[in-house]
Amino acid sequence: MDRHDSNPDSAVSDAEFESSTRDQAQARALRKQLQQLAGGGAGEVLQEMSKEILSGRIGLREALRVPAYAEALGERTRTFREAWEHMTPEERESQQAGARRFLDAQRQEIEEERREKQDPPASGKPARHSGRGWSAY
Repeated sequence: MDRHDSNPDSAVSDAEFESSTRDQAQARALRKQLQQLAGGGAGEVLQEMSKEILSGRIGLREALRVPAYAEALGERTRTFREAWEHMTPEERESQQAGARRFLDAQRQEIEEERREKQDPPASGKPARHSGRGWSAY
């Protein structure tokens, strides 16, 4: 499995999420969001779900069919929707601009990794990516 674009602790790569997203940058963003959830900041149920997905033990679509996971995600979505509805137009625009910047950064990271794969460093050593580990798995 090509793991250059995933966390060393994760069994799945960005490619696992491309069928659920519009592009590679969104797939990477989804994987990173799952990694954050796996840290436990959103509660034990979403932590468990994220770890199951990232380990490859369950797919994203299958996870959404697990009642406890679906309920926890629904509650999280309701909370975000309520917060969004209470934002001013300026706050919403700021949030949208931040999301665009984040996706642009993901696209740039993906492009840099592609270039490094095509043109490996002259030293013959594998390149490092953002402190996440060696690129040549």
